[in-house]
Amino acid sequence: FLGGPWVDKLEKSFCSYFSRNYAVSMNSATSALYAAVYALGIQQSDEVIVTPYTMSASATAVLACSAVPVFVDVDVNNYCLDADKIEAAITKRTKAIIVVHLFGNPAEMDKIMRLAKKYRLSLIEDCAQSPGAKYQERFTGCFGDVGVFSLNRHKTIQTGEGGVAVTDCRDIAFRLRLIRNHA
Repeated sequence: FLGGPWVDKLEKSFCSYFSRNYAVSMNSATSALYAAVYALGIQQSDEVIVTPYTMSASATAVLACSAVPVFVDVDVNNYCLDADKIEAAITKRTKAIIVVHLFGNPAEMDKIMRLAKKYRLSLIEDCAQSPGAKYQERFTGCFGDVGVFSLNRHKTIQTGEGGVAVTDCRDIAFRLRLIRNHA
């Protein structure tokens, strides 16, 4: 359930570097995104706001649990979710936002966090292309409920394949481990 000594070392390193309480490694960042959506309790017919300008896993993670991805366009200055367009897409069925920090560029997290708090939305950060990137002196992946990082062979941190989800919530970490272990 907890992995071996190398898994433990990797997860502790992520916790230390990103100052998060928990890190859960997976076979890929795609799996970590899927696990994050499930761990946050997203269900059939719920809506999740996501950018259309990303790798397909950001949206298919939402589809995997029969929820509905709601696409909001990108900010032309950073290619991330346009924080000024999110509120218009929020409905009573909206349960979460998936922010993708693309090309090492962080999204405007202050605005996004205000909206998530105002509407009580969960927040997943897809940081596959932004490990080490900062927004106002804080690492991407450290704003929302779950931050997801990729360890694929062509990413900044490479292990051949793999992903890591970080969180400060014990219950979310437990659910992530359950999903990693037996889906």
